Amino acid sequence: MQIIIALAILIITATVILYLINKRFEKKEFIILLVIILLSFITYIFYENKKENFFPNMFKEKYEKEKNVIVEGLKAELLNNKVVSSKDKFIYKFTYLIKKDNKEFLCTANEVEINRIQDNFVFKNFSDLKEECIEK
Repeated sequence: MQIIIALAILIITATVILYLINKRFEKKEFIILLVIILLSFITYIFYENKKENFFPNMFKEKYEKEKNVIVEGLKAELLNNKVVSSKDKFIYKFTYLIKKDNKEFLCTANEVEINRIQDNFVFKNFSDLKEECIEK
């Protein structure tokens, strides 16, 4: 959010300087300004969406690879940001749908810990994942 505010202030400052130099603000320049602001917002939204879905997508890929079961739906909740935000330790609660033996199950995995070591992310307790599944 701070990035988008800084960009908006920078664009507004450039607009004011342009207006002071030209003593006018044409329709073409106004449209260019609106396009730049719109593209900035769209880029920021895509960036945030990708950032929010990074760990859930990683969990889904690892689960499918390790357990040979396809995850059909996934909902993730970051638990450790409620009290303290951390940049190298993430604790998630995953709720997901899987299909085993032609039956659908709704499963929940609590306190899945993901640790960041430099640029790598490691699941701490994935081998002994405590998941609770009920038949759908």
